[in-house]
Amino acid sequence: MAVLDVPGARLHHTVTGRGPTLLCIPGGAADSGMFAPIAGLLAEQYTVITYDPRGISRSTLDDPGEEQRIEVHTDDALRLLDSVSPKPAVIFASSGGCMQAFELVVRHPGRVRTLVAHEPPLTSLLDEQPDVDPDELLNIHREHGIEAAMAKFLADAGFEAGEGALPPEMRKNMEFFIVHLMTMIGNYTPDYAALKASATRMVVGVGKDSAGQPAHEAAVLAAGRLGVEPTYFPGDHGGFAAEAAAFAPQLLEILRA
Repeated sequence: MAVLDVPGARLHHTVTGRGPTLLCIPGGAADSGMFAPIAGLLAEQYTVITYDPRGISRSTLDDPGEEQRIEVHTDDALRLLDSVSPKPAVIFASSGGCMQAFELVVRHPGRVRTLVAHEPPLTSLLDEQPDVDPDELLNIHREHGIEAAMAKFLADAGFEAGEGALPPEMRKNMEFFIVHLMTMIGNYTPDYAALKASATRMVVGVGKDSAGQPAHEAAVLAAGRLGVEPTYFPGDHGGFAAEAAAFAPQLLEILRA
C-alpha cells in the first residue's frame, strides 16, 4: 500500500506484479478491494495498480464537501499511471469508473493502449431510462437514512440488495457516492466520435448473467456507438470479483490479442 499526494487529496493505492502497467478503476462506492480477487491473477503478466478513488475508503480529501468532477478524477488516474511508468498503459474500468477512463483516452491521446470498459452505466442511451433520480435519492437519504437510499438505488439499477446494516466503511462510501458522485457519473456523456477515432483499442465488456439490467443494456448500446461488438465476460456486473478465476484468463487473452 502506498499513498500518492495529488491536488486536494491523497490516493491510497497498491502496485503489484511485473510487466506493462494495468490500472484498475473501480466504480460507484467501490474501492481497491473490489479488485482483490482478480489483481493477483493479472499481476502474473502486468504491473497492476489498484486504488481507492478520492473520497472513498482510505483516500482522503482536503475538503470533503468539494464538488466532484470527472476531470479531477481523470487527473488522479493519470497521475497514478505516471507514478509507475510513462509508457502506454492498459486500463480495466468497472461501472462508473469507465467515465474517467473514457475521458483519459480523449484528453491524453496515446496514453492508453487498450481500454476494457466493463458495463459503463451510460443509461441516457436507453429508450426508457431507469428511474434513478439523484435528487430523490438525496431526499430518501436525508429522511430515511443511507440504507433506504441504497436499497432504492440497487432496485432501480436491477441489483439485489444485501440484508442487514451496512458496515461502517461501506456506509461512509455509499453516502459519499449518493451525495457527491452519482450526479457526476450520471451527467457524463463520452465523446464517442473522439473515442472511436482514437488509437486506443476499445473493448466494452458486459456480464453474461446481467442481461436486462440497465448498465448491461446501456453498455451494449455504447459498444455500438464505438463501432465494436460487446465482449461477454463471466458473471454479472461484478463478475471480475465474483468469478475471478474464469474472468481473469479471458481478460488476459483479450489484452494479448
